[in-house]
Amino acid sequence: MMVQIDNNFGPTNNKRKVILGGLFLGLSMICIIMTIMFLYVSHAANQRVNQIRADYREVADRRDAQVEQLSTQVNNLQRKLDLLPDRTASKTADKVKEVVKSDEANMISSERK
Repeated sequence: MMVQIDNNFGPTNNKRKVILGGLFLGLSMICIIMTIMFLYVSHAANQRVNQIRADYREVADRRDAQVEQLSTQVNNLQRKLDLLPDRTASKTADKVKEVVKSDEANMISSERK
């Protein structure tokens, strides 16, 4: 007697494996595409961040140059202001000396008379 084996599961098993393999292949392709997109977006974002940093560096350099110029002007004005009381005091002292000398000269001339 011969036993006949039903081989109904063979083709369906292969069909399931092909479908499952195709599904995994599709998911792998989606992952690869998403990775490429992520790298592209990340690279573009890094370039934009570097450009923004360069712009801010330029702004900071201009600001530092302006601050340096203003500090030089402030130092010059401070020196002028520091010299002003000395000049005023010496001018006042010179005028006082002249007045004192003229008063002494007037006193001496009035004593002689």
